[in-house]
Amino acid sequence: MGKKYRAAVIGSTGKGGYGHGLDLVCTTIENIDIAAVADADPEGLRAAGERLEVEALYPDYRDMLEREKPDLVCIGPGWVAERAAMVPAAARAGCHIYCEKPFAGHLEDADAMMDACSNAGIQIAVAHQLRAMPPVRRTLEDVQRGTYGKLLSLRARPKDDHRGGGEELIVHGTHLFDLMIAFAGPPQWVSGHIGVAGRDASREDQPQGTTAVGPIVGDSLSAAFGFAEGVRGFFDSTAHLDRPERSLYGLLVECEEAILYVRTFGDVYRYPAPVVLPEKTDFKWEKVWVDDWHFTAAGQPRPLRDWLHRGNEVLIRELLGAIEAKGAPSASGRDAHLATEMIQGVYASHFAAGRRLPLPLADRRHPLEKV
Repeated sequence: MGKKYRAAVIGSTGKGGYGHGLDLVCTTIENIDIAAVADADPEGLRAAGERLEVEALYPDYRDMLEREKPDLVCIGPGWVAERAAMVPAAARAGCHIYCEKPFAGHLEDADAMMDACSNAGIQIAVAHQLRAMPPVRRTLEDVQRGTYGKLLSLRARPKDDHRGGGEELIVHGTHLFDLMIAFAGPPQWVSGHIGVAGRDASREDQPQGTTAVGPIVGDSLSAAFGFAEGVRGFFDSTAHLDRPERSLYGLLVECEEAILYVRTFGDVYRYPAPVVLPEKTDFKWEKVWVDDWHFTAAGQPRPLRDWLHRGNEVLIRELLGAIEAKGAPSASGRDAHLATEMIQGVYASHFAAGRRLPLPLADRRHPLEKV
């Protein structure tokens, strides 16, 4: 079974809670014992203790880290405001980290968090669960081995509900940028445009975000990214495009001989041409099936309602493997840092009149917070 790990959980009820189940993921991994939980909200802390069957409850996560000295800490809040302090505190305490997304609202915070982890020699993975989905992994392997010819471009769109534009750029854009990095490697440049009510966004525009994910603005935006070997990535978002009967969320992976479409729940569909050809009625979309993912042992369809939890499990197990092998985990902090470069780069380019800017950005300050 390998080493037994002592884990702790940091939540923040009313300020991003425990993210997408980051409190529960360690309860189903056999070589992890949850020793303690921290939450500044008394009722939230009590509920988390009952949920996790943990008696060591702390209103201050710093006290918990000092007294409990866990091997691993799950940093759950979905809001990013406290993240810049939580990650370095865990790193200084010698804890390896599994962290909710988005990684950071500012590059300066992302830089500081990665520096803290590097200086302490600890591993950090981020909850980009699409990375863990078996159909996505199979598709990644196929693209990397050239099954569909050369990779040409990547085209992403988030949910595009009321959060479309600046909020979606970070809330769901972070997942899609992480996938772009998985397919194409580190981004090399960015060009972006942000709109508000049909005009160019300005620094004076007020953000309309629903969660505390850092400085945001815009109800629509378009961005282009450059990767190695001429691969380009595109991201578009417009508020209020969603409908109950349809989901827009996904990543189109365009290759010389096929399109691969990553959809919700990590499903992937394949089309046998580099663009859709409506007149070719014999060209059809086919689902990429993975037997032990889509079906039970009895051959029945698996509902996959727990796909986020199962994705978290995969990423935590890979984090433990990276700790033991001293390698890099899947959905690494490094790649989340690069995704933050892409997000902030859209703002930097927009406020530079859409000029193409090299990545990493030379100026680490967020453009919306410059005076």
